[in-house]
Amino acid sequence: MKILGLSRDSAESHHKFIAKHKLYNMTLLVDEKGKIAKRYDADHWILPLSKRVYLVIDRNLNVIYRKDMGFDLLPDQTQTLIREIDAKIP
Repeated sequence: MKILGLSRDSAESHHKFIAKHKLYNMTLLVDEKGKIAKRYDADHWILPLSKRVYLVIDRNLNVIYRKDMGFDLLPDQTQTLIREIDAKIP
């Protein structure tokens, strides 16, 4: 399993965030123009930023879980995502 984070922030910003939070086992992807955010309907309709959307995507690139939180965090995000992964991926 691979955990990816996606943000419209710059690569430099991502490096600082990873170092600050010691997230060395997570990959953060840069989407400054919002192309990937638009594809997954996570782009804000007017502001140049993305909403907080949680996705679980299987090996065949099917979205098997999607939760759009707007700009809020998913409550108990780690446990919620692990529960969804366990339920939907054998």
